[in-house]
Amino acid sequence: MEKCKLIFLIVWINLSVSAQDVITSFLDKHEKDDNLEVISIGKKMMEMMDSLTLDNLDLKEALKGLETIRIISSKDKDLNKEYYGSARGLLYKNKGLEEFFSMKGEDKELTVMIRKTKGSVKELILLSEQAEGFNLISLSGTINLDVLRKYSEKLKTKELNHLHSVKHHQ
Repeated sequence: MEKCKLIFLIVWINLSVSAQDVITSFLDKHEKDDNLEVISIGKKMMEMMDSLTLDNLDLKEALKGLETIRIISSKDKDLNKEYYGSARGLLYKNKGLEEFFSMKGEDKELTVMIRKTKGSVKELILLSEQAEGFNLISLSGTINLDVLRKYSEKLKTKELNHLHSVKHHQ
């Protein structure tokens, strides 16, 4: 019985580590690359943002339940396709992520992956490459896709605006 518990613990730790693996692995692979911009908003900042957004109920509702937001971006047209391919490979190798939405156009690509735990979306990763740049965005926490989709319609951020075409009910 103890052996089973130990095996379960090891598997659980590996799965927990893999949840944060995509962003971390991407940064590890491209750590010396000065062309990347990295923004990381942690749980404490998300809690502060909750109290600062009282006047914007749509934003408050969209941020509710989020614990972290991490964004990696680049405007280097020569490297964006390489970044996209690298990040896409990491996404599809990561166990537990499932493709939610993807789109490939003449000059742009978009992939949205989600991780569910007990029926709830706990992580959403948006990966895009287009003429304007490369973006890898990770949202984690308790994510209400319908609320996020509705809020994304109001944003001017092209990467998130693609979510408005996704019809999903949890």
